[in-house]
Parts: sequence; C-alpha cells; structure tokens
Amino acid sequence: MSSKKRLILVVVGSLVVIFIIVNIVIITSNSGFNNLTRSIEIPDKQDLWSAGNTIHDGDHFLYNLTIENRNKSVDNYLINIIFRNSQNYWNTEFTISNDSKSAKIYSQLSKSNLLMKEKQLKNQKYIDIVESSILQIKDITREPKYLAIGAKWDSINTGITTIPIKITSKEYLFSKVGKLETFVLSYKIKDRSSNMWISKNLPLPVKAEIYNEVDKLKYKYDIIRLNRDIK
Repeated sequence: MSSKKRLILVVVGSLVVIFIIVNIVIITSNSGFNNLTRSIEIPDKQDLWSAGNTIHDGDHFLYNLTIENRNKSVDNYLINIIFRNSQNYWNTEFTISNDSKSAKIYSQLSKSNLLMKEKQLKNQKYIDIVESSILQIKDITREPKYLAIGAKWDSINTGITTIPIKITSKEYLFSKVGKLETFVLSYKIKDRSSNMWISKNLPLPVKAEIYNEVDKLKYKYDIIRLNRDIK
C-alpha cells in the first residue's frame, strides 16, 4: 500500500473515531442534563408558605420551649396555643407555664402573618417569650416563601457579612405528634447552624434550635401535641 493511501486511511479512521467520541459526549451530556432537570424540584404556588397560613378554627398546639434568659441561665416552658376564628383576626389563647409560674393571655393575631393587634402591657414579658421564639418565624415570612431546597427566605446582617436564611434540606422528622415531612430553614453565623423545621401543612415551625453569634443556645422548641389533621 502506498504511503498516500495509508495516510488517507489514517485520516478517515481518525475522523470516524472523533465523530463517535463527539456523539458519545453529546448523548451523555444530554442524559446528564435531563437527569439533573428531573432531580430539581421546581416550586409552584402550592409550595408557598407563610406563618399562620393553614390555621383552622379550634387549632390547639402545645410546645416544649427552652430559652436562655437575661441571667444567662436556661428556663423551660410549656407553651399552649389555641386559635379561635374571628373576622380578621385569630382570637388566640396562650398559656405559658414552667415549674414556678403560669400565665394565661388572650390576644388577637392577624390572619395574614400572625401580627399582634395590640400590645399586652400587663403580661408583655410572657408575650415576649413566645414572640422571641415560636412566633419569631413571622419576622422572616413577611410575605409567602417557597418551601423548596435552595429557596432564600431572608438574611442576617452581622455588620461584616450578610448571611442568607434559606431552605437547606428536606427531612422526615420523628416527633411526639408523629412522623412529619419537613423543610429545614437554616443559617450559620459562626460554627453552629441555626435550624427551623417547617411542615407544609402546619402554620408554625414544629421544631427549632437557634444559636446566637457566639454559638450559645438562644432557644429551642419542639411540638409535643396538636389536635388537628395534618394530612
């Protein structure tokens, strides 16, 4: 075989090999893209959530709350919340108790975002306990947010950096009220992550562990009883 024919065969063979490789890469890339597309959950309006958006008349929730007080010691509370329907507000009964004290407070919370209609001057210190923990979620959901991994809900400014508050994972939580499908809302100021576990069908987070800027526990809570259908 002449050197000219040999050269032609080598060139043709090389082109065939290149053609095959290019097609394999294209097919693999398209398959990978399709698999990636299928793995991403694209949220829609049904995935929107805000504090209080699924409250029903007569809903009754009981939480176990641990909170660090001003003396840097830890207090444990039982927080009992009952919602009763009114025209524009939820007539809400709070019972806040621990080993040494108990207070029952009545307040009206807006149906749009659980904002308190009027300040409770007489029992403000007890309301502050709830507003700075279980009801604190209302400060993040000033408008509906998406329950989808990666969705940014808000941010925290530390003076140096801006820290995003976003949905980081989806977990099945085994709680005292049963197995719950939840989305984990998280942020990290220093070394410890602060987390809230949110169930799509419940109007408040079902669990939280929140830390301050020096990684000390600020508060944590768990739901331990409810009287509604969560399906």
